[in-house]
Amino acid sequence: MTGVRILPEKNLIAAAQSGDSDAFTQLVQRYSSDAYRTAYMVLHDREDVEDVVQEAFLTCYRKINTFRMDSSFKTWLYRIVVNLCYDRIRKRSRERAAFQRVSINMKTGYRDMSDIEKRIDLKEVIATLNPDYRITLTLYYGMDFSVQKVAEVLGIPVGTVKSRLNSARNLLKERLERGHKYAL
Repeated sequence: MTGVRILPEKNLIAAAQSGDSDAFTQLVQRYSSDAYRTAYMVLHDREDVEDVVQEAFLTCYRKINTFRMDSSFKTWLYRIVVNLCYDRIRKRSRERAAFQRVSINMKTGYRDMSDIEKRIDLKEVIATLNPDYRITLTLYYGMDFSVQKVAEVLGIPVGTVKSRLNSARNLLKERLERGHKYAL
């Protein structure tokens, strides 16, 4: 029986850095579902997530020779995914602001109706948090990373991770207790 041999991460990276596209393909296969899950928990939009994950792996491919073995490939990839998610959120915010400027004179009752009729679940409340809190929660709870690993991926001190987790939990609790009226 012939098949693809599963190599340790460091061997795959070394091979990919030497131009072995099959080795890079194995890295993509190994980490694509985790990258997708992380991006989805932040962005909540399949098209954006697919774009971000594809762009993340393209970035990894182009910059594989700059990767140093002092951290894991997964951590490096997550950092790229997180940065691209932040970029996408900023782009969405700019687009949303432009749309609101165009439609400011249109008065509809949809917003009020949705506030009253809509039942908000935890995922929707998390989606209202600022990106720093959302990505910290995603990595810690969604990806089951330790506080130390979250700090490493985000490039911030451990104390900042703990502070963000605490603040995010308090905001979630507050918004869920009062029925979350989209108070941002």
